[in-house]
Amino acid sequence: MSHALEIGQVLDGRFRITGLLAEGAMAQVFEAFDRSKNESVALKVPFSQYEAEPLYFSRFQREEEIGLRLSHPAIVRVLPVEHKSRPYIVMERLQGKPLSGLLREGRTLPVPEALQLTARIAKALDYLHGRGIVHRDLKPGNIVLCTDGSLRLIDLGLSRDVSAADLKPPGFSQPLGTPDYMPPEQVQGKKGDARSDLYSLGVILYEMVTGRAPFLGDNLFVVMNERVVGDPRAPRELNPELPKEVEEIILHLLERHPADRYLSASDLLRDLENPAQVVLTGRASRLVRANPWSLRWRRVRGFVLTLLLIFGLLALVGTATLMSARPHVRAR
Repeated sequence: MSHALEIGQVLDGRFRITGLLAEGAMAQVFEAFDRSKNESVALKVPFSQYEAEPLYFSRFQREEEIGLRLSHPAIVRVLPVEHKSRPYIVMERLQGKPLSGLLREGRTLPVPEALQLTARIAKALDYLHGRGIVHRDLKPGNIVLCTDGSLRLIDLGLSRDVSAADLKPPGFSQPLGTPDYMPPEQVQGKKGDARSDLYSLGVILYEMVTGRAPFLGDNLFVVMNERVVGDPRAPRELNPELPKEVEEIILHLLERHPADRYLSASDLLRDLENPAQVVLTGRASRLVRANPWSLRWRRVRGFVLTLLLIFGLLALVGTATLMSARPHVRAR
């Protein structure tokens, strides 16, 4: 029997499936009509093959648990359901479009609008972080601009509760997040904390005022590694009309080392709401671009070292063979 949901199907006698809203690698999001509440909702349903995968299923359960604990106007609302025949998460049905759709239109946002939008996201992060939750996948696709003028952060699938046990098995260090928006520490497989979300927010602000991401390239792994070993181009090189104070805010957010970033979202908010009072520290003049030769060496060094080891072993074997082949001369 197939576990796939179909349009028109009624799930658990309550949710009538009315459409497919989105589909990812591991789950689908359906629009449904909640008969008991007489309203439209969104249902996130994992593909059946992942329901039996312990790590994913635990993360899916935690996403719902975290969502049910949150109540903020800029964070998607998760609705409780007592009895389920299969795993799914019920959320409010949002009307609007993701920020990624706006940025794909190829235009930069006016600086006041970008700062205001960033401040609204920062307030949501301040709420999350105050409750020990790190989003860890902040990106334009997970920020919905609603038709009523409100905003929502969505998709807590990779979120981390700092007070709970880590879901990753020992020795598991695969990077979590979306490559273009991942902070250096997540690229390196570390857990990340509130400052990791602030880095991702810095990437979003950079993109809103320059029209491009801080790090670009054809090779995904090189691009990810660039943010570990180097800094982005100064935003004012791409948008000369950008105020120096806003560039300072962006580069403060995009510091490679978490300790050099803003301490909290509330600290960031003070600068976003009063950009004219930002103290200029010359961050733009201290940027260090990633050395392409260094990046190239990082990509090939494992291969080179392996070849050197093989050649070394062959040399030893060859020397041993020659030594054994030499005639043995007795001393007189």
